[in-house]
Amino acid sequence: MNIGLVLHPERARATEVAVEVLAGAARRGIRVLAADPEAAQLPGVSSAGLETAELVLSIGGDGTMLEAVKRALPLGLPILGINLGQVGFLAEVEESHIEETLDRIAERRWEVEERMTLKAEIEDGPIVHGLNDIVISKRMVNRLATLTVTVDGEPFRTYRADGIVVASATGSTAYSFSAGGPAVDPRLRALLMTAVAPHSLFSRTLIFEAERVLSFLAGSDRPVGVEVDATDLGELRPGQSVRVTAGDLTVRFATMGGRRFPHTLQHKLGLDGD
Repeated sequence: MNIGLVLHPERARATEVAVEVLAGAARRGIRVLAADPEAAQLPGVSSAGLETAELVLSIGGDGTMLEAVKRALPLGLPILGINLGQVGFLAEVEESHIEETLDRIAERRWEVEERMTLKAEIEDGPIVHGLNDIVISKRMVNRLATLTVTVDGEPFRTYRADGIVVASATGSTAYSFSAGGPAVDPRLRALLMTAVAPHSLFSRTLIFEAERVLSFLAGSDRPVGVEVDATDLGELRPGQSVRVTAGDLTVRFATMGGRRFPHTLQHKLGLDGD
């Protein structure tokens, strides 16, 4: 069988673990294909495309998982992560379980969990899918962003804030969480809208059903930036808007069935010691 490999670009430990994975894969007759430039530099990794892969393996933290999503999403490939990060909500496998995980990969013994994506459509600009969040935020350090929000084409309200995060349930434990939003079971389909440092007494996260259409219009006085999963899409000019909806594509996570959301919260946020 063939699997793709995505590697953290700057972490030496990721390379060490990748070498271990490559050795274990070779023993099991698994061919490893390079899914990014870092993986392509390792000896024993094929430069063939991912079209014949059955799985994409990520080695790193959640940022590396998001990179794996970009590579796997157009092909509909499931993604499995070996976690080397500090928290790692997306990467399921810990280093101590690599051999067991390779056995299960060789035997094709994984389940697939589907996750909703988000779609950003910039007026007169690109359409981009992401997994975690879409962030519309200020570009001038000492100035708030002014964003007028509509829901399903109807005026909702105008925010003056550092920015607004629209997260999927999967992304609820990322930037949205640090901005005060709730942690949401990633299997739910929902749009979470959280203002970042709003100049307002109202600062609660709002949760919309996934079929809603959210639109954000940049104020007339200054531009704002748009990011999808921390990738910069550029600026909205004053008077320009970005439309945010549930995505047309679905991210597929391979899971070994050993971790569920309540346990993940307990373990990653240190709640199991209370």
